[in-house]
Amino acid sequence: MTGSGWIWLALSTACFLGGFAQSVLALRRGLYQPPMSKLLAMAAGFTGQCVFLAVRGGAAGRCPITSPQEILVFVSWSAVLLYFVLGRAFRLSLLGLFIAPMVSLFQLLALPFLRQPAEHRPAGDYWLEMHASVSLLAYGAFALACIAGVMFLVQDHFLRRGELQALTYELPPVTNLATAIVRLMSIGLVLLSIGIASGFGTVRPPSGLHLLLSVGVWLAYAVLLAVKWWKGLPSLETARAAVIVFGLPVITLLMLEH
Repeated sequence: MTGSGWIWLALSTACFLGGFAQSVLALRRGLYQPPMSKLLAMAAGFTGQCVFLAVRGGAAGRCPITSPQEILVFVSWSAVLLYFVLGRAFRLSLLGLFIAPMVSLFQLLALPFLRQPAEHRPAGDYWLEMHASVSLLAYGAFALACIAGVMFLVQDHFLRRGELQALTYELPPVTNLATAIVRLMSIGLVLLSIGIASGFGTVRPPSGLHLLLSVGVWLAYAVLLAVKWWKGLPSLETARAAVIVFGLPVITLLMLEH
């Protein structure tokens, strides 16, 4: 496998877009779509992501997060990975339908600006690799919490208006979604704590801006979870907050280069 690996990323994006389009068409026609068809599209897209990251990582000799484009793909990969690991546990069968457009958008933003892989160099600061990769995994968990929040808001909207549609029947119960949002934010907070802590073991400690943004994201989710547990924040407000607060990790990704 040579080159920048862009063809694998393009194929991955096509799989996610195709699976999303298929699901939307089925829902509009009121047809039941077997879960396996959704999983196959997600699995094909995930495979493309894995090959792309393997190509880039092999070329650079390190975790493939050496450019903003690779970071966008890595966060997308993290979200899909966590979907496969946690989706069934949280009974979020339709989560893939909502992940696909976000992942497709991130990868479409990365594709036009994709550069050749960084030159291969010997493995260096392992703490730095751990800091970056675990922090981005945390952002993947926050992305899933945001998507689960969107699903909650959609389901709540239909239920309040008494509208029973195909999407309403396929979406998980709001109680499952409310639980998933809190757990995903908690998982993300734990991962981000590990990521920030490992940053202080690197040869070059994080810069002031880098540290400020990371701690800002950590504080935002820590405060949100604290308010949820201690003040009894309603599930609807928690879902809205999960969607809004995810803007902070997105801003951080746009402002930082690894």
